[in-house]
Amino acid sequence: MTETVDTTAALEAPVGTHAIWQSSTKVCRVTDFLPAPTADELLRRAASAAQDELLPARVRDNRLDTRMRSSLAHRGFSAPELLTAIDAVVGQVENVLGVSCSGTRPAFTLNVHNDGDFYRAHQDVSSHDVAKGVRAAKRVVTFVYYLHRTPAPFTGGDLRMYDSALPLNAEHDGLRREDCTYRDYAPDHNSVVFFLPSALHEVRPVSCPSGHYADSRFAINGWLCRTDAS
Repeated sequence: MTETVDTTAALEAPVGTHAIWQSSTKVCRVTDFLPAPTADELLRRAASAAQDELLPARVRDNRLDTRMRSSLAHRGFSAPELLTAIDAVVGQVENVLGVSCSGTRPAFTLNVHNDGDFYRAHQDVSSHDVAKGVRAAKRVVTFVYYLHRTPAPFTGGDLRMYDSALPLNAEHDGLRREDCTYRDYAPDHNSVVFFLPSALHEVRPVSCPSGHYADSRFAINGWLCRTDAS
């Protein structure tokens, strides 16, 4: 007996109405980035930072939003050794990420995550920033350098990088973060990651049982920024 197959539906809808195009987010990650004594000195300075220079970290438009972000930030922290090392690898970063860092300068803060701290999914640069010409739109590359006591006195705090995801069907009603695939990167001491500021990413919650400041997850988080943007 021959069975008749109706192919009408397939011809009318070759692509599912909820189809999502996924594209892997490019990340450059370097372990043992600085010579060990240099990394240890940076950690010593971070762990001894004056408490009155640490302020609650803020989000877009310099707003304080504890539902979105919980951590401390030190805007005046100095790390010339790190900037010199970044400058030495910037050419390789450009090749991998497909951008030019010519005419950029670094801007960064020391970020401190302790027990219960986090930073929910966000972008360092959005299409809104570019359209409005706001300061964040000058960011060309994001970098995050991690340092902490070893063995790590905390758990969690992974950097979660979400892949790009766009609906193939124009009638798709918005895109949810849950539609995106992702990869987690451990905040290993003396490691650094580079990625495009438009990438969706987050800091997973940190558990630090002691609660001691020196046991925190420290990160020097910054950007290579264009100097010619208004």
